[in-house]
Amino acid sequence: MRAGVSISTVSRVLNNHPYVKDSTRKRVEELLAEMDYVPNYNASSLVRKRTKTIAVMLPDISNNFFATIFLGIEEKASQNGFVVIFGNTSEDVNKEKEYMHMFLERRVDGIILDPVSVKGESLRPILNNEVPLVLIDREIVGMETSLVSSNNEKGASELVEYLIERGHERIGLITASKETSVFDMRNRGYFGALKRAGLEVRDEYIKVGTKPVQEVGHSLVQSLVRCDPAPTALFAANNGLAIGAAHGLRELGYEVPNDMAIVCFDELDNGAVLDPFFTSMNQQAYEMGVKATDLLLKQISKELNVTKKIYLDPHLFIRRST
Repeated sequence: MRAGVSISTVSRVLNNHPYVKDSTRKRVEELLAEMDYVPNYNASSLVRKRTKTIAVMLPDISNNFFATIFLGIEEKASQNGFVVIFGNTSEDVNKEKEYMHMFLERRVDGIILDPVSVKGESLRPILNNEVPLVLIDREIVGMETSLVSSNNEKGASELVEYLIERGHERIGLITASKETSVFDMRNRGYFGALKRAGLEVRDEYIKVGTKPVQEVGHSLVQSLVRCDPAPTALFAANNGLAIGAAHGLRELGYEVPNDMAIVCFDELDNGAVLDPFFTSMNQQAYEMGVKATDLLLKQISKELNVTKKIYLDPHLFIRRST
């Protein structure tokens, strides 16, 4: 051994064992650096029974909201010496199940999941294997699992109330299935705001799509404007639906906000260039990622043995779309 010490001494240096002379530790570390040595983490994890790896599954990483959540997760995990592996489920239950099995096979220490499955069918392998789990954004009703999400009903109510204050009485809604918790709560916020203002909830003004993505928003808004009379304002339940709706309205010759005002949940995607920018209810996406990771790390270290649910207040940003 070029450092003039035994293999067991090198092992103690690699594992940060306290009983190594400072001079010996320095000599071994300098030599390892010269050699660009990379330890076999799989081998050492077998001894520790930890991989220092957490898995994250999100529905649509192209959406700025989910990308910002992931940034919060990754930075908090890195600060604590954990590596993050990622799966983009594309709002597809089958992909969610595939990633679940893949990550469990890799013996991840914990999982952060924004679930696509509304009844938690994909979560059974995690629960059966007692792998630490934190849900983020969407919750699964009746399942006792730690969660970090937003006050979605409150945020939706504030958006619709803002439109009412601007003089709008015919307000449409484009959304996704109420079986998904966040859209159920945002739909409730829409209904509640209209009822408190004494306005009619018109079924023809409510359009529900299969997925909360741009293509669906484009299709839904073109159906919505065929109502007689058409709405003067629109609440889109997320930014993907809102972007699609804005493009759909332009194709039909509508001007925003002159012909129809638009509000939505979440910030505009970085890649979408739209003018006017949306008045939006912005969630604390980065903070959601940080808090979810903090909960997961506490579960992994056995510091937290009970489920905990955290709901963060979103904030209204008024822009030119209204």
